[in-house]
Amino acid sequence: MLIGTGRSADVFALDDAWVVRRYRDGEDATHEAAAMEHLAGHGFPVPRVRSAAGPELVMRRLTGPSLLDALLAGTVTPEEAGTILAGLLHRLHGVPSASSAPLLHLDLHPGNVMLTPEGPYVIDWSTAEEGDPALDWAMSALILAEVAVAPVPYADGARAGLATLLSLADTGPLPLERARHRRALDPHLDASELARLDEATALVASLEVSPASG
Repeated sequence: MLIGTGRSADVFALDDAWVVRRYRDGEDATHEAAAMEHLAGHGFPVPRVRSAAGPELVMRRLTGPSLLDALLAGTVTPEEAGTILAGLLHRLHGVPSASSAPLLHLDLHPGNVMLTPEGPYVIDWSTAEEGDPALDWAMSALILAEVAVAPVPYADGARAGLATLLSLADTGPLPLERARHRRALDPHLDASELARLDEATALVASLEVSPASG
């Protein structure tokens, strides 16, 4: 049974305990599974992986709304969402890795956080790689900023969440041009989203200089 769909994959329930995430383009899910298993071994909140083969990843079924759904429902404030994202980024970058560089998510936003009775869990690790934590913060900030500059009714909330996120960052200046370049290469962004990247980048830069102004 289909229970969720994203820009690149669909999620099907196998039973009450397990789901399978299947990439529509046939992308190999084993890299994602390896990242999740490594993080779970160090206590980071990710769904338990049962198996991975080809485009399919079988993992534990989580109970609870996404952080995005909670925001839209008004059960979580934008400031609380920004704090949750910041806390997850801090925890993630503290997980030991195989090299000197920590593991990055690079797509951590409210739609990729599930609010379970055990606390927030992070999903969708398809973009995970080792690197500079500042880039992870920049990517999350830019994604929020894209919503903040969009003609949507929750733009002000996204701006408030963004300001909170940036106020809790501790990486120094963010590599915004690197993040913008990476976002521009995302094949899932449509023309209107691509057109707002410059404005979104400028917004992050302005709030990074003075978070209180947000």
